[in-house]
Amino acid sequence: MKAISCFKAYDVRGRVPDQLNEDIARRIGRAYAEVIKPGKVVVGHDIRLTSESIKGALVQGLLEQGVDVHDIGLC
Repeated sequence: MKAISCFKAYDVRGRVPDQLNEDIARRIGRAYAEVIKPGKVVVGHDIRLTSESIKGALVQGLLEQGVDVHDIGLC
C-alpha cells in the first residue's frame, strides 16, 4: 500500500492530485467523523482552483457519517 504523504506535522496538505485528491479527502472526512464524533463541523476553502473539489469530497465523507456540516465558502 502506498503511503499517504499529505499528513504533515500540524496539518493536511499536498499537491493535487499526486499527494491529495478527492478520494483521500473523502476518506479523511469519514475517519475524522468516526474518531472525533463531532456533532457539527464548519468547513471553508481558499482561492486555489482545486480547493472546492477537495472540500466537496471532505464534506461528502463527513455527511456519510452523519455529521452536520456548515460550509462558509471562501475564507
